[in-house]
Amino acid sequence: MKFTVGGEEYDLTKERVISAMRGVPSESIQKYVVEIEETVFPPKQVFATVTGRVRTSFTTMEAQRVLRRLGFVCREAGRAADGASAWSASAEDGEPMADPETRLASVEVTLATLEAAVAGLHARVKGLEAAR
Repeated sequence: MKFTVGGEEYDLTKERVISAMRGVPSESIQKYVVEIEETVFPPKQVFATVTGRVRTSFTTMEAQRVLRRLGFVCREAGRAADGASAWSASAEDGEPMADPETRLASVEVTLATLEAAVAGLHARVKGLEAAR
């Protein structure tokens, strides 16, 4: 499958990624993980290993976009009891992740709040412009 990241095109397959990551020790997990053959890796580690790109030349989100399209599971890491990042299928607060409908409702509420904030900011800017 072909992907463009940072203006460069890559032709990657799921099998190529799996092969490249076999035997590679996982680096410290920060916020996000990608699951490859029952091991979790930081997405940037995987993308950099497979493509040879410098990690500062792409974002975690770009790496996840490519890896998800190839069929890998990418998730936010949870927290262990000691507060350290850890692979977890649960929310960070230890409660099970909400069902998709509940998560979607939460996103919709957040978007509505953001829209109201932007509208308020827009009105304030218009008021300042009119005062000139």
